[in-house]
Amino acid sequence: MRIGVIAGSSRPGALNPQVVDWVSAQLSERGLDHEVVHFGAFDLPILDEAIPGGAGMYENEHTKAWAEALRPFDAYIVVTPEYNHSVPGPLKNAIDFVGQEFAHKPVGFVSYGADKGVRAVEAWRLVFANFRAATVRGIGAFSIFTDFADGAFAPEQVSADTFGPMIEDLVAWAEGFAVVRRNAEAAVAS
Repeated sequence: MRIGVIAGSSRPGALNPQVVDWVSAQLSERGLDHEVVHFGAFDLPILDEAIPGGAGMYENEHTKAWAEALRPFDAYIVVTPEYNHSVPGPLKNAIDFVGQEFAHKPVGFVSYGADKGVRAVEAWRLVFANFRAATVRGIGAFSIFTDFADGAFAPEQVSADTFGPMIEDLVAWAEGFAVVRRNAEAAVAS
């Protein structure tokens, strides 16, 4: 099982890299195979595909490369800030390019913001449901007021403890959805 960790911000000076590094360290400590994926590395413009991403009929090379980077994972963790009571626009744009890559796979969230990023997560749940992905209930949630000190990520134990139950569900669901994907592929092949 491989977990894709989607870095949620490409903004200069963002706190996101610190949280992504913490998530990566947590997964490593648990012996979970994972890779961080940065949408910013794909130089995606404002959405320029004529056909919605859910159809998987990508025309542009940047979209094909982004989709290929997401495809091999069995589960995802989106590390998302909350901007203006919702999702970060650049990440939403990147996710809008694709869709099928998330089908029949679980998605977990690690969020942060003034109110721990929970409003961004609720908005993301709707987006990923459209792709036939299942979002685990629990989230790793962090406050910019109590889990960062002088610009450095320093999660309080009570906040850090939210990650464990989320990852346990994500792993369990990834194992179950592997069966669902195999059955769906077999049905298409026959």
